[in-house]
Amino acid sequence: MAAASPHDALFKATFGQSDIARSELELVLPPQIRVQLDLATLVVCPGSFVDEELQHTHSDLLYAVRTRDGGHGLVYVLFEHQSSPDRTMPFRLLRYMVRIWERWLRDHPGASLPIVLPVLLHHGEGAWSAAPDFASMLDASPALLEASRPFQPHFRFVLDDLAPLTPEVLSSRALGALPRLVQLALWASRSFPRLRDAAPFMRAVAATLVRDERTRSLLIQLYVYLLRSAQPDVEVTAVRTILLEVAGPHGQEDVVNAAEQLIEQGEVKGLRVAITHVLGARSMPLSEVGRARLSVCADVATLTLWLERAATATSEAEVFAVAP
Repeated sequence: MAAASPHDALFKATFGQSDIARSELELVLPPQIRVQLDLATLVVCPGSFVDEELQHTHSDLLYAVRTRDGGHGLVYVLFEHQSSPDRTMPFRLLRYMVRIWERWLRDHPGASLPIVLPVLLHHGEGAWSAAPDFASMLDASPALLEASRPFQPHFRFVLDDLAPLTPEVLSSRALGALPRLVQLALWASRSFPRLRDAAPFMRAVAATLVRDERTRSLLIQLYVYLLRSAQPDVEVTAVRTILLEVAGPHGQEDVVNAAEQLIEQGEVKGLRVAITHVLGARSMPLSEVGRARLSVCADVATLTLWLERAATATSEAEVFAVAP
């Protein structure tokens, strides 16, 4: 499976938490839909609903929420993010929606299908420029589109476009402090000048946070994200200086931890690649089990030991053997 992008990691760490997702959906869902839903019941659905064919392209979150009419029907909210406009997004979302319905029918034979609401968060450099409705992808005249409406999929996705907003607007959105800070970070990650412009607003929002364990963990991930997102011509020390200003006097340690975590992630990635290359050069390509074991190990000491063994081992089992 392709490695997750820094956008994916931050997006899922943030909006994979029900209270943060609820804050975003309360802001962006149309009022006529929001009034029908009891967002206090919103929960994150575990796992992914897409199959092998789509797993390299998706970065989804799926929630279930009950309606306010007292019924037992569920409305699913499909939440995607995108860093650049994509004319095919309605079709991509339709494919994801079909996967949800397929799984629903598999788990609930004979049951009616639930409503699925597709929501897209865009955080690219420029404003979203593609149409948000499926009909825009169909090659037909307006008259033919209207005439064929009963026989074609017709839907729009809810679009939350961060790109054209200013840091001032982002910092004052009707969201909780954590999602506001994350959205500022997504906006600021596009360039160093953006990060400079957003920094005072990020610091003001960060200063309002209650620094519990969850918040500190998310802040460290946010700082890692901004360090990883720095353009090649930007010194990491310059980004780190701005982040220290954002963190304020009580958050300096979080920035330091983020920098150390980033270094360790680089070491882990390098060691995994080295082990794979050494074994491949010795005509001992890793099995599926071996690749899986390598991909889940993030301990530098263990990976270093495996690399040393890879140079002389006569089998894959010898590389991964537990030390006596």
